[in-house]
Amino acid sequence: GHLSDRPIFVIGMPRSGTTLTDQILASHGQIVGAGELSDMRKIAASLGRGDLDISLFARNVAYLTASQINKLAGRYLSAIKKYSTGSARIVDKLPHNYELLGLISILFPKAQIIHCKRSPMDTCVSCFTHNFSAAHGYNGDLDVLGKYYRAYADLMTHWDEVLPGRILHSQYERLIADQEAASRRLIAWTGLPWDDACLSFQDTERMVKTPSRWQVRQPIYKTSVASWEKYAAHLGPLQKALGPLAQR
Repeated sequence: GHLSDRPIFVIGMPRSGTTLTDQILASHGQIVGAGELSDMRKIAASLGRGDLDISLFARNVAYLTASQINKLAGRYLSAIKKYSTGSARIVDKLPHNYELLGLISILFPKAQIIHCKRSPMDTCVSCFTHNFSAAHGYNGDLDVLGKYYRAYADLMTHWDEVLPGRILHSQYERLIADQEAASRRLIAWTGLPWDDACLSFQDTERMVKTPSRWQVRQPIYKTSVASWEKYAAHLGPLQKALGPLAQR
């Protein structure tokens, strides 16, 4: 793979703290937040992801040559260069890139991967109550949403097994409880020195286009923790679909 350590991939379920994590990282003087980029998904599509033959993508990735890998990595690096030419790191925070961690690790074995995690119940309820685009077809039904979350959790367990030590898991509740400790852990993962500006992320001037754009303009607040409990009487289908994960 390409030896560049410039990309940082912030991944996870939507509404799991990816925008907050991105904003903290982008407050660092040597890190630029590029937002939710489609470039890695375009590369995956060029390798057959989305084809009616669902095995095509896996076969094409398995037979990539070193030359092809570096060409694809160079294509991605060229695409993100427009966001900054001088910064040490550039953050790509498309949450659903969690589906592509195998390809990402092949193209960029030195890239940092940060997985944002949040209580499954809070994550799913927040997804259910937001008007996502049609691409997020899983969030309109509590049963489907719970099953989707379980598939995501299974896939992340797989990535941990085949990519040991490559993924930093950042728990939303811990970030809320101790902002400085969690933020320092994030910056340490990037290999860059600490920057106090990361503690004042709400003051960082940059465009944020996700549903969390208002929240990241505020200091850390705790009201979103266990917020699902307000709707507990209506969440039976979700709890059943989540199974044991509903208790986490």
